Amino acid sequence: MTTIYDVAKLARVSAKTVSRVLNESHLVAEETRQRVLEAIEKLDYHPNVIAASLKRNRSNMIGFVVPYGSEFVFQDPNMMEQLRGTHDYVSAAGFELIVSVPRHKEDALQEALRLTKNRNVDGVILYPSYGIDQIIKEFQAKNLRYVTLGICFDQQKSNFVEVDQTPGSYFATQHLISLGHRRIGLLNKSASFFMYNRNDLLEGYVQALKEAGIAYIPSLVREGNFTFEDGYEQFMSLYKEHPDITAVICASDPMTYGLIRAIFDLGLNLDDIQVVAGDNLPLTQKLFPHLSSITNPSYEQGRQAGRMIVSIVNEGRGEVPGIILNTEFVARSMHSVVNR
Repeated sequence: MTTIYDVAKLARVSAKTVSRVLNESHLVAEETRQRVLEAIEKLDYHPNVIAASLKRNRSNMIGFVVPYGSEFVFQDPNMMEQLRGTHDYVSAAGFELIVSVPRHKEDALQEALRLTKNRNVDGVILYPSYGIDQIIKEFQAKNLRYVTLGICFDQQKSNFVEVDQTPGSYFATQHLISLGHRRIGLLNKSASFFMYNRNDLLEGYVQALKEAGIAYIPSLVREGNFTFEDGYEQFMSLYKEHPDITAVICASDPMTYGLIRAIFDLGLNLDDIQVVAGDNLPLTQKLFPHLSSITNPSYEQGRQAGRMIVSIVNEGRGEVPGIILNTEFVARSMHSVVNR
């Protein structure tokens, strides 16, 4: 087995210098660094990561806690994009990602604390849910490192990566209006899904209607829980009350798929009811007919959360300023409204 001393001998340096290169120390000259890296590659040397992490009192692991149960988490493509973004960043930074999915929201605190107890992980990414403010208070009291995927309580200024859906919703509604639509439905996110609800999707929708002189009708809005089933059921309810509806904006792509199924089960098609998807995930981009979509930066949100928690861990920081990412709108193959 190749040792650090073999690398040092081939590179004509001390074992301490090899260690400095492995730890990305700025104290090593660039020529020496390159010589050490070439020796490491030639000898196929792999440092003992576990021993190194123990020496630094670190695990080189990041926790990701999602308190909605595996049935939801591993079937939600938006969540998979967030996880993929986080994984890509933390793994490239030399960390392992541990995903924990407690079945109930009330178990999230104990699960997050379990992961951080005895340094099982160096930091945790927390998904928004009711009660998460209590988890954050506990973490702050114990000086534990965390990042939240969204603003989780009023006046939160640090350690979050939020997505503002107002711009995407506004431009989607505005575009539908420009095509002649006046009865536009909204399958919104549930007010009870997250702990802190800014209702940004609704704000963009209402703003565009108001600017066009179209009255906001609350009964044209339904709340869903981001699932296919809820998209189906909520649209059925919406269409029953408003059969003159001509377009619908969705809060998520899974609800979009359920809504489309409902449209066809009603004997209609996508010329009768024009649909704007909520995430613009890779699968949605491949659907035909092509759907216009709000572009939710799910992958980038996860990647930024990974970057933030790695920075907090590596630099020993307790708080870093929060980040807000904006949604956009992509128009695809939309037609003018058909009078029915």
